[in-house]
Amino acid sequence: MSRYDNQSARKKMHYSPNLLACLNNAIENRVVVDLEYDSSGNELTKRKVEPMALIYKNRKRNLVAFCRLRNDWRTFRLDRIELVKLNSETFAKRDGFNLSDFEGEDNTDEEYEEEDDE
Repeated sequence: MSRYDNQSARKKMHYSPNLLACLNNAIENRVVVDLEYDSSGNELTKRKVEPMALIYKNRKRNLVAFCRLRNDWRTFRLDRIELVKLNSETFAKRDGFNLSDFEGEDNTDEEYEEEDDE
């Protein structure tokens, strides 16, 4: 692969590999994460989330997390996360979390994002 092919491949990835490493670390160690998230309404929101898993939905990678701002489970598209910062706070797994609830039917991201914009 030429240097130019490699650059164009990097341009197609809309998030940093460091983001994946940071989120995987937070999931493994149950660390609260501070996010700046670009919602579907093109509004940047600051969130504190309890990350639980990374999944694919509609061919895009998403973070499944409990959002403290919305006080509910949410999915966050990785390509819309503008900033991520590990917090010093840890969390216990919440009752009622079931990963299969998010891996089941391939709902559109927009359904979740509309809920985020409330």
